[in-house]
Amino acid sequence: MHSVILTELGVAIFDDNKCVKSIPFRDPAREYVELKKEKADVGYLEEFLSKIGTSVFVNDSSLLRLLKKRSIEAEIMEEKKIETIQSSKLRVLVDSGFATNENDARAKLREFAMQLSSSKVTEVSESPDLHIIQAINTLDETDKIINLLSSRLREWYGLHFPELDNLIDAISGYSKLVLAGRRDDLNQKIYLDSGFPEEKAEMLSLLQKKSKKSRGGQISNENLAIVQGLANQILTLFELRNTLEKHIESQMEAIAPNISGILGSSVGARMLARAGSLKRLSSMPASTIQVLGAEKALFRSLKTGAQPPKHGILFQHSLVHAAPRWQRGKIARAIAAKAAIAARVDVYGEGRNKTLFEKLNVRITEIGEKYKEPRERPPLVQARRTYEQRERRSGGFGKQRENKNDWKKIKRRKFGKRRG
Repeated sequence: MHSVILTELGVAIFDDNKCVKSIPFRDPAREYVELKKEKADVGYLEEFLSKIGTSVFVNDSSLLRLLKKRSIEAEIMEEKKIETIQSSKLRVLVDSGFATNENDARAKLREFAMQLSSSKVTEVSESPDLHIIQAINTLDETDKIINLLSSRLREWYGLHFPELDNLIDAISGYSKLVLAGRRDDLNQKIYLDSGFPEEKAEMLSLLQKKSKKSRGGQISNENLAIVQGLANQILTLFELRNTLEKHIESQMEAIAPNISGILGSSVGARMLARAGSLKRLSSMPASTIQVLGAEKALFRSLKTGAQPPKHGILFQHSLVHAAPRWQRGKIARAIAAKAAIAARVDVYGEGRNKTLFEKLNVRITEIGEKYKEPRERPPLVQARRTYEQRERRSGGFGKQRENKNDWKKIKRRKFGKRRG
């Protein structure tokens, strides 16, 4: 009976413990992975095995399925036979002609393992959901940098024109006015060019006419140049932020359309970042997805007996944070349930499932109608006693006493009669 043995260095065909055919891999790591994924071409085996005309035994299930697709009669080996081949792998490689001796076989297996590890790292690094995770993390860090620099810009330019800070909320518009120069250089045309509506521009121009009475001091050319450089950096960061937002939205729509439809592109990307990957998110239950991002509050509730968190990152979802307080937990639970299904569809299915979003809208409507008013909650039973209620340790603090006079008795007993 012929046996087809898949090894890390090639495929060998044995007949009664004698190698009759060996096909070495040119690129062992790549060809081995392709064969395990059932993507390899086994025409070279079909040509040889068709001449045998009898059923063969194989030691690998992937190879078995490939041979059966080629209409070759094959069966899987017994467990003991497979274990024997694994335990004597070095000897099999030498007998197959893939190595000259056992030391050579050991060296080639080591090289194969290094190549396989490198290929797996490369494969993981090419995963598009990891690039989405890096993009959303970059977006969050860009927001932090913009907030820090914008507060510094307002304080610095506010020394020269403090009245402007209370009139302009958007830091992008504020930065454009800083680039225009000193307060005396501002006019209605600059306000319109900076993107302000006409009514706002007229109001700012009226303020500019009164800027001669401003409480701010003059600013030197050197300081103004630095402040304008800071404003320019903020506007550049805003452009980067807009680019990142568009990139995340397009990538989420291509890779995880169902997650993007249920959670939105930004919230869905943050879910991926917290889970680690799309596949890992698809393996999580809805209860875990609901509290992703609220791990500290969850463990605190487990430790102290306090109420568990109702939501984590899901609070950023428009349906959750816009809902009344007493409905948020139920809405977050409904969204998490649909998000768990959506993640599985994105990993194992194809296209967008429109029924998920429709069913979610129906459930949100039911929650809004059923829980219009908050329910009266029963008083919470305190899980742990307060510090005063706990019995103190004996020794350092002594046991808790009924009244203050007991402490005097203890002191007299320990230290004798008190003086004065």
